[in-house]
Amino acid sequence: MRKSNSSLLGKYSDGSYKRKGKKDQPAIVEYKQLYKGEIKAKTVTEKKYITLDEKIKARTKPANEDDNSKEESAQITIGGVQYLVRSGDAGYDHMMKVGKLADEIYVETKKNNPYIATNKTAIMSLFEACDQLIALRAENNALKTELTYYKVKANEYAKERRPDIKPTPMEELADKVNEGLFEHLKKKDDK
Repeated sequence: MRKSNSSLLGKYSDGSYKRKGKKDQPAIVEYKQLYKGEIKAKTVTEKKYITLDEKIKARTKPANEDDNSKEESAQITIGGVQYLVRSGDAGYDHMMKVGKLADEIYVETKKNNPYIATNKTAIMSLFEACDQLIALRAENNALKTELTYYKVKANEYAKERRPDIKPTPMEELADKVNEGLFEHLKKKDDK
C-alpha cells in the first residue's frame, strides 16, 4: 500500500492539522521544595507600638507616593495629537503655555508646508524650543523692567545732584530720543 502525500508531509511539517500527542508537548517544570521545615536563620525584630493616627495615615496614603517628588504633569495637544508632559521644575500653567505656543507654531508650519511628515521627535524638539523661548522672553521682560527702574533712579539722582545746572543740548536730544519725541522733525505730509 502506498502512503498519501499528506501523511508524508505531515511527518516533517509543523502544520496545525497534525494531531499532537502528549509526547510532543514540552515538559512541565516543577519546583519542589526539598527542605521542609523551619528556617534556622536568626531574625531580630523590634516591637513597635503603632498609634491610631499612624494606622489611619498608613491606610489613606498610597504606598508608592513619594513626599519629595512634586512632579507636575499637563496634557497638551500639538497638531491634533495629545501628549502627557511631566516636569519637576515647571508649573502646570507654564507647560500649558508652552504647549499652546508649540501647537501654534506647528499648525502654521504645517499650513505653509503641507507635505511635512508628522514625527513625534520633531514635535517634542519643538516643545523644548518653545519652552526655552518662553523662559528667555520672561527673563528679557524682567531685565527690561529692571533696566527701566535703574534709568529712572539714575535720572532722579542726577537731578538731585545738580538742580541749578541746565542740561546740554546733547542731553536734551538724548531725552527726546528716549521719549520718542521726534514728531516735531517730521513733515506734516509724511506719514
